[in-house]
Amino acid sequence: MKKTFRKSVQDLLSVRAGRLVNLAGVFLVAGTLSLSASTYATEHMLSLNLKNATIREAIESIKSQSEFSFSLDVKDLNLDEKVSVSLDNKTINEVLAVLFNGRNVRYEINDRHVVITRAGQVGSNAVMQQVKQITGRVLDANNEPIIGANVVVEGTTIGTVTDADGNFALDVPDGATLKISYIGYIEQSISVGNKSVISVILKEDSQALDEVVVVGFGTQKKLNLTGAVTAVTGEEMTKRPVTNAATMLQGQVPGLRVNQGLGAPGAEATTFRVRGQGTFSDAGSDPLVLVNGVPGSISNLDPSMIESVSVLKDAASAAIYGARAANGVILVTTKQGAEGDGKAHIAYHGNVAIYNPTRMYDLVTNSAEYMELYNLAKANSGAGERYTQEQINAYRNGGGSVQYPNFDWLDYMFNPAVVQNHNLSIAGNAGRTTYNVALNFVDQPGTLKGFDYQKYNATVDLTSQITDFIKIGTYTNLMYGDRDEPRQGQSDVLLSTMSQAPTYMPWLPDDGSGVTRWTNSAYSFESHNKNMPAIIGTGTNKNYQDFDINAQLWLDIKLAKGLSWYTKGAVRLQSNKWKEWGGSDVPIYDYHTGEQTGYLDRGANGLTVEDQRRFYTNLYTYLKYDFTTPNLYHNFNIMAGYSQESEKYETVRAFRKEYAFDLPVIDAGSNANWSNEGKLEEWAIQSVFARLNYNFKERYLFEANMRYDGTSRISSENRWGIFPSFSAGWRITEEDFIKDLNLNWLNNAKIRASWGQLGNQNIGLYPYQAMIAGVSNYPFDKKTETVGYQQKAYANRDIKWETTTITDVGFDLQVFNGLNVTFDWYKKVTSDILRKSQVSNILGLEAPTVNSGEVENKGFEIAFNYNNMITDGVFKGLQYNAGVYFDRSRNKLTKFGAEEIDGYELRREGLPYNEYYMLECIGIFATEDEVKNSPKQFNDNTLPGDLKYKDQDNNGVIDNNDRVPISGRFPGFEYSVNLGANWKGFDLSLQGQGVSGKKWYTNEWGIYPFRQGSAPTREYIEGMWTEENPYNAEYPRLYFDNLGGNKNTRPNTYMLQNASYFRLKNLTFGYTLPKSVTDKVKMSRVRVYFSGDNLLTFTKFYGLDPEREGDGRAAVYPQNRICSFGNNSINPDNVLGSVFAILIIPFISIITNFILILVLILNKLVFHLLFLYLIHVLDILLFHLATPLIF
Repeated sequence: MKKTFRKSVQDLLSVRAGRLVNLAGVFLVAGTLSLSASTYATEHMLSLNLKNATIREAIESIKSQSEFSFSLDVKDLNLDEKVSVSLDNKTINEVLAVLFNGRNVRYEINDRHVVITRAGQVGSNAVMQQVKQITGRVLDANNEPIIGANVVVEGTTIGTVTDADGNFALDVPDGATLKISYIGYIEQSISVGNKSVISVILKEDSQALDEVVVVGFGTQKKLNLTGAVTAVTGEEMTKRPVTNAATMLQGQVPGLRVNQGLGAPGAEATTFRVRGQGTFSDAGSDPLVLVNGVPGSISNLDPSMIESVSVLKDAASAAIYGARAANGVILVTTKQGAEGDGKAHIAYHGNVAIYNPTRMYDLVTNSAEYMELYNLAKANSGAGERYTQEQINAYRNGGGSVQYPNFDWLDYMFNPAVVQNHNLSIAGNAGRTTYNVALNFVDQPGTLKGFDYQKYNATVDLTSQITDFIKIGTYTNLMYGDRDEPRQGQSDVLLSTMSQAPTYMPWLPDDGSGVTRWTNSAYSFESHNKNMPAIIGTGTNKNYQDFDINAQLWLDIKLAKGLSWYTKGAVRLQSNKWKEWGGSDVPIYDYHTGEQTGYLDRGANGLTVEDQRRFYTNLYTYLKYDFTTPNLYHNFNIMAGYSQESEKYETVRAFRKEYAFDLPVIDAGSNANWSNEGKLEEWAIQSVFARLNYNFKERYLFEANMRYDGTSRISSENRWGIFPSFSAGWRITEEDFIKDLNLNWLNNAKIRASWGQLGNQNIGLYPYQAMIAGVSNYPFDKKTETVGYQQKAYANRDIKWETTTITDVGFDLQVFNGLNVTFDWYKKVTSDILRKSQVSNILGLEAPTVNSGEVENKGFEIAFNYNNMITDGVFKGLQYNAGVYFDRSRNKLTKFGAEEIDGYELRREGLPYNEYYMLECIGIFATEDEVKNSPKQFNDNTLPGDLKYKDQDNNGVIDNNDRVPISGRFPGFEYSVNLGANWKGFDLSLQGQGVSGKKWYTNEWGIYPFRQGSAPTREYIEGMWTEENPYNAEYPRLYFDNLGGNKNTRPNTYMLQNASYFRLKNLTFGYTLPKSVTDKVKMSRVRVYFSGDNLLTFTKFYGLDPEREGDGRAAVYPQNRICSFGNNSINPDNVLGSVFAILIIPFISIITNFILILVLILNKLVFHLLFLYLIHVLDILLFHLATPLIF
């Protein structure tokens, strides 16, 4: 056994040594080559992208793409020698110069025939010229060497490739011009002249012809897209130092609105909207989010493992997902393993950040001033006990002592938070298996006391090329989140903190007992809410534990040339647990007398626990066929597949009260007061889908998609729906008449259009069935009360799919070798909206679900992106980019039925959904005469200093008939600005993001002075109406608690705030250490950086941050301003990588075996066999990585 093991290791090392020899051969200086080229040889372009292929296979690839034939007369040329070539759109001369580089051969091209001979032989067309040696180095914009760049003398076959340090040496004729090229970079031509040393910096090609983007069930060349798709790289996203990957998409994609509602750790309330609000039904307007093709959560991912994100915005790109794509699709692709040198590449990404609120209320915290304003507010309100002058003087003379404090409750509760984010990953390959394993840890305490969050991620990606035509892979992401917050929630915590007078501290002065005595108030008449420091200090919290396991296994089989079969199976298990603890009674005391006045308001005593579990399965399979006609004119791509999904959701909740001691366990509570409840739900969907792509010379483009979905959510008569889409494009720049114009400034121009229909299945689970519910304590026999059941709502089996029809017209331009322009106009109409029927409540049951209503979203998006590089002068190598986008969307109810008014929201045809509807406030009454000479406002006792409303119907009376629709429910437009530069290892990037025309309706805390005793803001005091300052007041007279009552608080535009803003969303400055430095410490790359988020915000919004979750209370957990310092490091050392791998591989095995056990329980035989193979792959991986340590 030991000999066999050692023999296997020796074989493995032998293979590795052979690979190193081959690699070294690629980097040898090229010999002298000659040719005789025909017109065909100079005009016909070839592309080779081969890795570890034989020279024989490379020649066959050339022959398959052209009319060239080959004659070989080289005895010492090994046609089975392995080579790696990556060339795109090159002549036969350039291809052969790289292919035979360093291989002591010559070749001649006679018409379409290539003759290869030894270097010692001279061809008939060889030309003798004076030559000299040129040396040089090829770098990228970060001053990093480009390995394997092609360096060819223009018009000849003389060429070479750069070595591992980017260096090259070449003998060139007099007057030669060098062409330097590399995939993904713009080719440069440099005249040699009298130079003997050349330094070249290649610029990245942002419009590379082979750039691909991820689309539904595959990828497509970006230049051939006919749909509206925007892609963002993970590198761009992770510039922001935030811990939630979902918020990283803000300002990145035109037409995608990302709103972060809160700044609470682990509960940011982030929402996505693609091109507006698509419906008003319970189906909602959330887009479909897929992680590697399977529904998932971006927030639950390790951000550093995201490779790219594609947003599918129109029907042409999203119709392949049918009934789930009405609101757009967000495709997240994660990073895979690294092919290449067989080394284990360790990468570390980490940062430590300081979080602070972006904005905070500036409240009156001087106790004497507070007390005087308190008395004034009470007097204006005409009620309530007030502070005496003696009490006020005591605080004025107390100087902020412990006995007479000026306590700032907000300042005490809000503190800078130190947040850590660490990622450690290992990527590489073991033979024909690639792997990528990553661990991520986030520690995010809140800026508001009592809030804390930790998140742990483990991600595993494995891919194995079993044979030349079979590939298998797996992806697993495990997320565990642990979040703590006071049981009252973020809004109550903040408003309760504000609802305290500065006249007392949260606790009584220390009496030497060591026992904390919590304060009620300084005086019995003071209004206040809960003592939040006391609630936090007594452990009155709510703990959330979230688990998310997303496991996928896929198989890709090449059945024949151009024909492949792909299958993926996936399971996702989500478990969300929370525990809410009230505990036993805690006494509270009068601050001055020390007497107990009651008990702390912690909410209901006792313990509540809940466990929610969601188990989702997905299986899809498809055949794909690619075909190109021999003349390369016609290109076809055909795909057809099948998918099935199912989900089961279960929840259980239990409550117990009357705990003898503080032990938060269900069994420790009394059996006298308890309750429990639970439910089980499930749904399923089956689908057939297909796609056809065709292009003629990549000039005329066409695509058709179809999906046929059947869901359990709709009755059998109507549950199947077909969702088609069609799109076409015309690449104008591929037309001969455009090429003949020699418009060098025009690189690419494409016009495209699409039309399609999508569905929405998120409509509740059983809307067509007659549901029943339990009725407690019903006396069936008029004697004994028992549980009964009754029908809840009328059923309607005739409901059908909600359908969204999208039309899109756009163009893509690439001009001046660096400027990209993208424009889209769209119209999205959602019809047959599923909603409750508008019927009277006298029916006795809930109204049935019906198809009724239509919403239209119409708008445009335009984006400009420019990048370039300075190639000479002082700032040679400075690469810079700039981008800006605007998007505008207009929402309108085109069919709704009877008008509905709900508070300050209006639902009326012709207006946006839930348009604001209220009185228009036109100012503040200055004098009694102004009140008398103005229209009577309802039956209010209107006084100077109260709000003044506009008489819309000019009838001399202000009433509800004067309410009018007010715009601002949806933004007028959104925009983003991006700037970046890098030079000699330094990099700088800036992102600005803005929203215009958005409004929020806010009230109560933060708007009403002395709401439950909350101190007024300095801004309010300085701008309020007073008898001494009656004119030009910005705020009403000072009232206590309720802003004077209904006369000022009925829905009106005073509460409707302008939430437009522009903010410096991110600023990042980094430095990458030179390779000469990192090589000394065995590191391939080390970058340190500073990154700031939300550093500046420009807005007229009153109070806290203008970016919030919705209308309502003004006091919500604000956004965070973040200053972060971090580093990114990559270490390719094989030994260190192996040590790390040995520590990690057992962990991978545990994960895999856990999934295997789960699958076995579910009796999924196919998954069982595939996972057994996966474990075998892991064993091979462990063996490979352990080898350098053993030998």
